[in-house]
Amino acid sequence: MSRGFSVLRANIREATDSLRKAKLRTILGLIGIMIGISSVITMISLGEIAKNQAKKEFESLGTDMVVIYESHQSAAQNQRLLEIEDTVGFHHRVPEISNASTRVRHHGEFRFAGKSVGNGDIQGVTESFAEIGQFVLSAGRFISDLDIDQYFVVIGADAAKEIRKHGFSRIIGENMEISGTIFTIIGILEKMEENYQLPMQFSANRSVFIPISTIGRAFGISDIDSVVARSTEGEHHERVTESIREFFQSRAPKIKLDIITAKELIAQMEAQAQIYTLLLAAIGSISLVVGGIGIMNIMLVSVVERRKEIGIRRALGARRRDIQGQFLIESMLQTTTGGAMGILVGIGATYGICEFTGWEFAVSKVSIVSGFGTAAVMGLLFGIQPANQAARLDPIIALQSE
Repeated sequence: MSRGFSVLRANIREATDSLRKAKLRTILGLIGIMIGISSVITMISLGEIAKNQAKKEFESLGTDMVVIYESHQSAAQNQRLLEIEDTVGFHHRVPEISNASTRVRHHGEFRFAGKSVGNGDIQGVTESFAEIGQFVLSAGRFISDLDIDQYFVVIGADAAKEIRKHGFSRIIGENMEISGTIFTIIGILEKMEENYQLPMQFSANRSVFIPISTIGRAFGISDIDSVVARSTEGEHHERVTESIREFFQSRAPKIKLDIITAKELIAQMEAQAQIYTLLLAAIGSISLVVGGIGIMNIMLVSVVERRKEIGIRRALGARRRDIQGQFLIESMLQTTTGGAMGILVGIGATYGICEFTGWEFAVSKVSIVSGFGTAAVMGLLFGIQPANQAARLDPIIALQSE
C-alpha cells in the first residue's frame, strides 16, 4: 500500500514536471478542454434559465387560467351550442372555477371627432374580464355588469395614442364611432405587454371593450369567441377540465369543447424545454469531444518525443503499469485542470449573457458536477491509448532513439 502511494506520488510529480516543460502543448490542450466544458455549462445553464424565465412570466399572470372554446368540429357542422346565457356567471355553479368571463369578438374601424384612429378588435365582455386579464386603467373605469345594453366603451392604449396624436387631450366622456355606431368612452387602458405563451391572447392594446349585452344589439354578433376563467386554488387541471365539460354537456349534450389550462401548458412547456436543454448540451459536448481528441493527439506526440525518457525509466526498474500510470495522470491532470477553468469561464459567460438579456442569473449545479466529472472521465478515456503505447515500448529500442 505504501509503495503504491509512493509510486502514485512520484507519477504525479513526474506528470506535473512533464506538463510544465511542454508549456505550449499543455496550454493548447487546456484550452480545448476549457472551451468544451464552458460550452456545456453555458448551454445547459441558459436552457434552464430560459425555461425558468418563461415559467416565471407565465406564472406572473397566474397558472390558474382556463380558456374554453367551442370545438372547430361543432362549428364545421353548424352546431353552435355555446350560449351566452350559459356562460355568463357559470363559475357560480362550478366549484372548481373561481371567476370567469365570456368574450364575443368582432372587428371594426375606430373614429374620433371624424378622424380615423385605427382599427382592431371590438370585444364584448363582462366586468370580470379586466380582473382575469390583469388590465390596468390609466383613466376612467372598466365595463360593469350593470352597463346592460349601454353604449359604453373602454379603449386600448393604441387607440388612445392615436387620438392624442390628433391633438385631443380630453378623451373620457367623449364619443367614439365604432364601425358606424356611436359609443361613449368611459375608460382607457394602460399599455400591456402581450404574453404569447398564454392559452389565449387578450389583445388589449389594439382593442376596444364594450358590454357583452351591447355587442349583439350594435353589430348583430352573438357567437361566443371564448370563455376565460380562473380555477379555484389547489385544483388539479384535469379535475377542472372534467367539471367544466360536465357542466356544459348537462345543458347541451352534443357540445364539443376545447379546454386549455395554463398548468397543462406549463407541463408541456417544461417537457419541451428539457428536450431543448439536452439538445444544447449535446451540441456543447461536440466541442468537448474535440478537445478530448486534441488531448489524445498531444499525448501520442508526447510518447514519441519522450521515448528515451521512457527507456531510462524502464531500465531503472519502472514497470509497464508505472509508465502507463504516469501518462494517464498527465492526461487527467490536463482535462481536470481544463475542466476547472472551463467551469469558471462557463459561469462567467452565463453571467454575461444574463446581464445582457436581463434574465435572472443562475448556474445549473448538475452541469458543473457533470462537467467536471466528464472532464475526469475524458482524461481517462483519451489517455488510455497513449498510456498503453508508452507502456508497450521496448526499453532497448527506446534507449536507442534520438
